[in-house]
Amino acid sequence: MKIIIVGRGQVGTALRDTLSEHDIHNWTKDIDDLLSQDILAIKPDAIINAAGKTDLKWCEENPRETFRCNIEAPVQLFQRITGINIYASNPIRFLHFSSGCIWDGPYDDEDKPFTPSHPARPLVYYSWTKAACDLLLLNEDPENVAILRPRQVYSSKRSPRNTISKLMSYPRLVRTPNSMSSMEIIIKTIRHCLVSETNWNGIWNIYDKGITTPFEVGKMLAEAGLREMPMPLEKSELDSFHKPKRVDTVLYDERFERLIKPEEFDIVMRRTIEKFKRE
Repeated sequence: MKIIIVGRGQVGTALRDTLSEHDIHNWTKDIDDLLSQDILAIKPDAIINAAGKTDLKWCEENPRETFRCNIEAPVQLFQRITGINIYASNPIRFLHFSSGCIWDGPYDDEDKPFTPSHPARPLVYYSWTKAACDLLLLNEDPENVAILRPRQVYSSKRSPRNTISKLMSYPRLVRTPNSMSSMEIIIKTIRHCLVSETNWNGIWNIYDKGITTPFEVGKMLAEAGLREMPMPLEKSELDSFHKPKRVDTVLYDERFERLIKPEEFDIVMRRTIEKFKRE
């Protein structure tokens, strides 16, 4: 398959380095610069949008640029895709990275995990932009769009955006339940969405099976010699001084678990930590 990957961050870089079985075109310029003539010249089978602004504080301080990157640009890109003359006979799959942070959790009002069918209830501006873009894209052409919602992405690659790197830097960590998404399970989901004849579109919650907390992950990192043992921090205390407030979310997706079959979180995290130590 011919695939255009948009985005130079943690996810975009990992996809570029991993999907070697496909003909990858890595779009290194701004998402706004990917124009109809570029799409026609490459004639991709799929476009993966992994671009966007994700830092919660930066998004609050730069709302207009966040709006452009997280809402305007992805929707305009998809409109360019659907507007080219080959689209009607040969639709291009559009895989868009959203976020599991669109819900203020960790659970819904019935103390259950959030599923793809739960209405968004954003806590911060970043979450609002991701939820809004999801709705706009699905309104364009739901048959040829996949919305991918990972949560607290981590991998063995050292990066400021890697959740492992983040959890190594705080002396105290909250014990609030959360889902986490390894790069392994993200790539496995992407491969399914690229090649599956059916059941690839729509919304996907993407996560490693099981529930953890930042505090528990911090303990795992300490046991591996990557940090000091963390001290617990209550969520109410964190919210009193951390602005914008931290988003905590537990995810569930029946289709995802049935088709993708995620591994247990503890197994994947321990394997990833060992690789992280060797990087």
